[in-house]
Amino acid sequence: MAAVTTLAGSEDGVTEEEAAEARRGSGDLGSEPYDPEMVAMVMASAPSLFAVVEYEVAHPEIARVMGFGVSADEWVHVVSVDGKACGTFGTTEEALKPYSKSDEVAARVVWVSPAMALQKMLMG
Repeated sequence: MAAVTTLAGSEDGVTEEEAAEARRGSGDLGSEPYDPEMVAMVMASAPSLFAVVEYEVAHPEIARVMGFGVSADEWVHVVSVDGKACGTFGTTEEALKPYSKSDEVAARVVWVSPAMALQKMLMG
């Protein structure tokens, strides 16, 4: 049986699951709320997320995700999708070099938007 709690400002009792969903919907993904200053500090220093997508130059619709990376102000780190290879680079352009194997195959960065990340987190 689900526990029931009351949301601040709400007269109706809601389950813990509903309360958690409301927190997630408002951008608070943790079980406890964070103060605005902490959220601002984390957001200001958080790295950007991206995927490395390799594609055929003649047929760009033929593509596959080769790795995922994080990019901060002074570094970029990429891990292959199988987790067997990784590297640290100065820029995202440098991080693409191992994936651009020939004139027929190229690679590009696809940035993970906040909306994409949130959707992934909410999907499980």
